[in-house]
Amino acid sequence: MSASNTIYLLLGFLSLWSILLTILLVRLMTHYQRLTKGLAQKDLISAINSFIAKTGQNHEAIESLKNELETEKKKGELHLQRLGFKRFNPFTDTGGNQSFILSLLDENGTGVVISSLHSRENTRTYAKQIEDGRCPDQVLSKEEQAVIKESLK
Repeated sequence: MSASNTIYLLLGFLSLWSILLTILLVRLMTHYQRLTKGLAQKDLISAINSFIAKTGQNHEAIESLKNELETEKKKGELHLQRLGFKRFNPFTDTGGNQSFILSLLDENGTGVVISSLHSRENTRTYAKQIEDGRCPDQVLSKEEQAVIKESLK
């Protein structure tokens, strides 16, 4: 191998090496600029301290959101969300299933059951308080019990 070939080979290798180093330097500078973006002091220690502070703020915000979520879950249990409805015919002399039972209960099975009994002469409506899926002070009909049981599923 001649001396000129060796020089050309060495120049080619050094050119490739400088191109590779330039690419790596550009990538490193781009990454460094992204790290220090928005900071008054453009050094790595300031960037790390900023990230630590932001992490602490994010942790506090997450804890606050967790507490709010728990509060909303507890409030949500008290909303009417278990509904049951049934139309039926309690008397043989009327038709059309015009009587009905409506149960409105929360997550804990507390609420009200409304019964409407329609006959030829009149319509009567009854409301009974429900606690834990049962009526503590009145007797429930089998239809009312079935509607409450269905709404608690």
